[in-house]
Order: sequence, then C-alpha cells, then structure tokens
Amino acid sequence: MNRKAAVIRIPLFEALSVNGYGLYPGEREAQGLQTKFKPGLSLVLGANGLGKSTLVLLLYRMCTGPYDIPAGAGRAELGSSQIREAALKPKDRKTFAARVHDGAHAARATLELRLGETKVSISRDLKSLSLTSLIVDGQPQQAFTEKDYQRVITELAGLGIFADWILVLRYLVFYFDDRRSLVWDPNAQRQMLRLLFLPPAETEKYLSLETDVLKRATYVRNLSAALARQRTDLNEQEKAATKSTDLRRHIDQLTATQEAEQAELTRIQDSFHEQEAQRYSARLEALQAADERESAYRALEHHRLMAIHEAFPSQVESVAYILGQLVSGDQCLTCGTSVPELALELRALADEHRCVICKSPLSSPSSNEIDADEVTRAREALKSAEERLEAATEARTETETEHQGVLQKMRELESSIAQRNVTLDALYRQLPESDKKLQERRSNFAALDARLAEYREELNSRKSRYNDFIAGINLTIVERRRQIKDMFAIYARDFLVETCVLVGSTHKEQVGQWGLPTEFSIFEVNMTGTDFESPVIRNGPEQVSESQREFIDLAFRMALISVASEGGQGSLIVDAPEASLDAVFAPRAAQVLARFADPDAGNHVILTSNLVDGQLIPTLMRLAGINRRDTTRIINLFRIASPTAATRKLHSEYETAIQRLFDEG
Repeated sequence: MNRKAAVIRIPLFEALSVNGYGLYPGEREAQGLQTKFKPGLSLVLGANGLGKSTLVLLLYRMCTGPYDIPAGAGRAELGSSQIREAALKPKDRKTFAARVHDGAHAARATLELRLGETKVSISRDLKSLSLTSLIVDGQPQQAFTEKDYQRVITELAGLGIFADWILVLRYLVFYFDDRRSLVWDPNAQRQMLRLLFLPPAETEKYLSLETDVLKRATYVRNLSAALARQRTDLNEQEKAATKSTDLRRHIDQLTATQEAEQAELTRIQDSFHEQEAQRYSARLEALQAADERESAYRALEHHRLMAIHEAFPSQVESVAYILGQLVSGDQCLTCGTSVPELALELRALADEHRCVICKSPLSSPSSNEIDADEVTRAREALKSAEERLEAATEARTETETEHQGVLQKMRELESSIAQRNVTLDALYRQLPESDKKLQERRSNFAALDARLAEYREELNSRKSRYNDFIAGINLTIVERRRQIKDMFAIYARDFLVETCVLVGSTHKEQVGQWGLPTEFSIFEVNMTGTDFESPVIRNGPEQVSESQREFIDLAFRMALISVASEGGQGSLIVDAPEASLDAVFAPRAAQVLARFADPDAGNHVILTSNLVDGQLIPTLMRLAGINRRDTTRIINLFRIASPTAATRKLHSEYETAIQRLFDEG
C-alpha cells in the first residue's frame, strides 16, 4: 500500500520573554529574561540553582500548556496503552509558582516559534500555565480556550492529535535531564514512526481501528470469563438431573457430541490466533527478504558497472554506458534487442575482472580497480538474499493455505453445532416440567455462547483489518528506512569509535488482551565492542556505556528530524549533556552537536551547561564560532537569574571560570 508521506513541522524556537518572575529578575538594561534563538547553537550557562532546568521546562510547558501524556514522566518506557493527553494535576500546574516566594502571581512568559512558514506567539501566565494570548502570523486569536489552542497547534504541526504534539516534544525536541530513551523504547518508536510518516487522516484511522479492537477485546474477555463460570454451574446441575428416560439418553448423546465439537471448535479458535500470527510473520519476512535481495542485487550491479567503466577511457564513456545498461537490463540500447545470454556473459566477465570486449584480465592499476573479493562477497550476498526470499515466499504460501483450511474447518463446526442446537431445543421441549428450568438455563447459556462466538469472529475480523493496516504502515517505514539509516550514520560516526548502525527490525505487541499480537516495524542498534569485531544487536541501553547511550539516542533523534520534518529542520533542546562524558568523548560529542547545529542547516540547538571543566563547551563554542562578544548566542544566568548563596559568595571564582571558558573557546 503506497501512502503519501506525512509533512511534519517540528517547532523552531525563535524568541522567549519572561517578565515578573522572581527566578529571572534580569539586568538593569533589560528586566526579566529576554532572548532570541538564532539558527545554530545557543548556550545557557549557569550553576546549580540558577534555573537552567527550569528554563528548559518552561519552554516545554509553553508548548504543552497544562496538559501532558500520562506515560510522559520519568525514565520508564512509554508502554503500550493508547496515547492520550490529560490535564495536569493542580500541583503540577503550579510548578513555576512553587519556585518563587510570591507564587508567580504577576509572572508572564511569551514564546515565539515557527512551524514551517507560520509564525506563532504563545503567552501564558506562570502561576497556572493559563493561556493569555495566541498570535498566528501576526493575527491575534480571539476568545481562545486551551482546546482551541491544541487544535490550532496540532494542525499547524501537521499532526493528527494533540498527544502526538506532546510526543514530538518529549521524544524528539527536548532531551531533559531524565534522558527518556527513544531508540531503545520499542513502543515509543512505533508511536513516533507512526506520527512522523502518517498523514493526520491516516492517524485518525489508525487510532479508530485500534480503539475498536481494544473495546471488542475487553468485551470478549469479560463475556468469556462470565460464561466459564456459568458452564461450571450448569454442568453440575445437569449431572444431578435425571437420566432415566430414553429421551434423556438421546439428549445426553447429542450433548456429548455437541460438547466434543464445541471443544474442538475452541481448540481450533485458540490455535487460529497462533496460526494467524505465523501468517503475518511470514508476510513481513517476505517483505523484508525482498528488500534485502534488492539491496544485494544493486550492490553486485554496482561492482559490475564499475568493472565495465574501468575498461574504457573517458573519451568512449558512451560505449561503457551502453554495455553497462546491457548488463543491468538485458537489452541493447543501440538496436533494442533483448539479449539475456550476452548480458549473462558480460556479467560473468565483469565478475571475473576481465575485459568485456577481448576477455583479457584487467591487470593495470587504477584508482577505480574492483577488488575481486568484494565482487565475490557481493555475489554471495545476492545468492543468500535470493535464497532467503525464495524460502520466505514459500513459507508465506504455506501459511496462507493453512489459514484457509483452518477457516473452512471452523465454519463447518459452527454450522454443525448450530444445527444440533436446533435438535436439542426440540428434544428439551419434550422433557418433563422438572427439567424445563434446566433447559431454560441451558438455552440462555447456548445463546450467550453463540453470541460470544460471533463476537470472537468479529474481533478476529477487526484485528485482521487492523493488522493489515499496520502492515501497510510498516511498508511506508521500510521505504524511508534507508534515509534514516544514512542520517544516523552521519551523526553517530562523529561520536563513536566503534561501528554503530541502525537495522530494521520488528516489535510484537499485544493490542488488547485477546488474539494474535501485532508486529510493528522499528529500528535496533548494532554496534561493535571490545569482545566482538562485527556489529551485534544492543537490545537495551544497559549494553552500552553511559556516554554511548545518550549520544546514540541523540543521533537517532537528529536522524528522524532530518528525514521526517518539513525542510529537515527542527529544534533540539539538551539539558546538561556534559554530565555523562569523559575527557575523550567530550570533543567528539561537540562534533555531533555542532554538525546538527550548523546555521546553514536551519536547525536551532539550545544547550544548557554548568561551568564544569572539560572540552565540550569550549569545543562547541569554537566550532560554532561563538566568542565572548557574541552575547546573542549566550544566555548568561549568572547575570539574569536570581543569585544563590553560592554564586554570591563565590562571585569572583565564577567570573574567573566564565573567563576561562571563553578563553578556551
């Protein structure tokens, strides 16, 4: 299923004004905190207690208002529940008020940001985070509620729901000091990939299908539990009932057959979920195998074409082009004839590194000379990929055939059970009066059991529709996978000594507590290490160092912003990144951040830091071209924020540390 790529607009923060807030009294020349964020790097310098993390949280709350997603706080994984925004508790709405003695009763803040070409100005009071004004492209929005703000900001960002806006902020834009992981949280990944690559209308369909499955699964689970209790009670009553008449014996025989077939139907229904899961796994395996075969074929084709071009001087490149097209497509560009035998011979000569005209070995040195071992490996990789594709296609065909067989058997049993119920009802009506109450209970049970079977079948149908939809989303993600991998490699290589790559993978998640699990396309991290030379999967952040963990996740966020956002631009706010870095990795981390913060790329990077020893901040300043006179890119909280006891007492030491920082940068 081909889907039109989503257009996501990640906010670019351009200016912040905070007035009347005791934590940021400002300077004589400029009251409060007044700053503009230019494309590139902006530094927030301070010490413990001066409000660096508060400033980062303020930027976040200006965007979210008094709302968040319940699973958004802390370091825990996102979880599999549906993502919905929820109002903050009264205590959390007063976070900024609690930091100052006057309760922030007169504190106001205004954030200016850009979403694509649209400029947005958001003003809130810091006492309760209430919205005081909203201006879009210079036009004040009148009589606006928080829900109106959520609708406008969601639409401008190109998202489907406001909760997705919060997810973008939490998992792409803001890197808080609690360091929420994205690359190692499969549920956060599947939600992020969904909102980045699905248009809003498709997101609505996604959520609608998922909600429908969850509701039906809950009903089926509850009804199944109730019927199980009734079945136990009914069986006990039937054992105590009389069995003296021929009619009773006939009923017992039919009942035994009915129960046996019902048990067989239940067994098949239970196994159906597993078989259905195998069917979807086989489908996805076939898709991934086809992707792998295509990549291997292109790699081998590249080596062959290089061998042909090596055989010709530049003045006859047209001949090399014609032969190259013949190797690639089996068709002669000169006369249009299809010549697969000749193409096969030319491929073999290219693989053996022989001249495609005279068949002589190509032995003269050249900067483009093809390594025979590389050709052999490429050919073996293609063979392996084709074998995997053939096996996956065969497995998919087998599972589809088995699926149809199971469906047919289920329908046959359902028909047989229904017909026998009609017969049993007629026989029960012939029982004496004493057995009629038991029959009435059995009839009610049978009706509920039949209804449960209908609900199960309907649930399976809805779950299949949902899984088919997710399979289409997985294809969309596979189509963008190469771009994300390449961008990740660009950012990760500056920081890591080891080889670190993203690989496509799947995550199985049980949507609802009934039926087969759903497979979502995600990424995993492969990286070399001290004990292994080839990259291996790192399933969790605990399998890498703290420095590696944070900057692998940052590289993944940067890659997603570059690939999925409109214009490849966005903001990145990182709170105290130096905490986990040693002296060796600090300059490398600076390279990663500076690459993303290149002003020509249009990204906005806001980074907070204490005055700690190390090369991260000096290297960043040098790479970004920031000097002591460039106050437009430095927010100096030593001058703006209300001083702490430490900064008052040790004022001269802090001034010396700032001076040293500028000298090193």
